[in-house]
Amino acid sequence: MRLYIDTASEETVREYRSSGVIDGVTTNPSLVASTDVSYRATIERLSEAIDGPVFAQVIADDVEGMVAEGRAYDSWGPDVIVKIPATPAGYEALERLRAEGIEAGITVVFSIAQAVLAAKNDATFVAPYVGRLEDAGEDGIDVVTGMQETFDAYGFETELLAASVRTRAQATKLYRAGVDAVTLPPETLEAQFHHHKTAEGIAGFDDDWGDRSSPVADRSGE
Repeated sequence: MRLYIDTASEETVREYRSSGVIDGVTTNPSLVASTDVSYRATIERLSEAIDGPVFAQVIADDVEGMVAEGRAYDSWGPDVIVKIPATPAGYEALERLRAEGIEAGITVVFSIAQAVLAAKNDATFVAPYVGRLEDAGEDGIDVVTGMQETFDAYGFETELLAASVRTRAQATKLYRAGVDAVTLPPETLEAQFHHHKTAEGIAGFDDDWGDRSSPVADRSGE
């Protein structure tokens, strides 16, 4: 199982990288646009910040434009993976980029059919949007679970990367479903580390220990 962080902030990536739990970084045009750094500089900095894949989404909406951007992105870092929207032009651009050996996949996915078409086209990954499925009145977890079951049944090597995950509960359900990968925004990832009972338990240990010195500092028993 791979866990990615969804951000365009190099500092945030370095912060969570130190925890040892994240495997890479996903970005999108909205995240990059919220910074004052160019797209290329953002991807290059993220690539330097982590030893793992960095996902960069194309801006163009036509085949030639997507292919040109995908080729450029591929040169920006050793592990850059191109994100392409699930449109007819996107699937054609995907086929061309994959034929050139460029790591690329399909994003903004909302149906099993879209996911299967991408996997048939040798997509490196497919990114369904859990939260936005919920916004549309669908059971996002159920749709993504169905995608995973379909991929497993056919033996597709395409990574199923659940995106638009907004809550700890959604993340937990995806873990239980055995989804290949999940990307989380920093605030949702941060919530994974905490539980109120853990805090209560630690407080109890601290109270019981009182003002005694650290065990490694206490040499009275030697």
